Amino acid sequence: MKVVNPHFLDEFLVPITGLADDNEAIEHYKDVELRTEAQYKAVIRETLVEHFHSLEEVVKKKAKLALSYYLTKPAVDFVGVFESLLPPFDLPPNARDFFVWLWEELFIGESYELADVDSYKVVADMYEPLRSTKKQ
Repeated sequence: MKVVNPHFLDEFLVPITGLADDNEAIEHYKDVELRTEAQYKAVIRETLVEHFHSLEEVVKKKAKLALSYYLTKPAVDFVGVFESLLPPFDLPPNARDFFVWLWEELFIGESYELADVDSYKVVADMYEPLRSTKKQ
């Protein structure tokens, strides 16, 4: 059985994590209009894409799998994932849309759907993303 870890979803949002407590970030995003898909995608491109591509390959692979899994088999609270990281801006009305747009900006032209989604087991080890990836 293949394993997926929901804690790898956090890896995508590292650049905006905790910025709900940052006055400068709050001011910046207060002036950024976030109402449409195009507006959210612009923010994703500007703040999240470069960070993701700078991650170690094993982390990128596990994060991509987690996002693919949860977009294919919605068993995660996307609002909870996003809000728990204290970002400086709000989600669109449908929180899942943000993560679909994130996928579309990172993995252009790729489908997120896993054909064998039922062959995965969820192991929510919150420390796995923190462990050294050199052993992998």
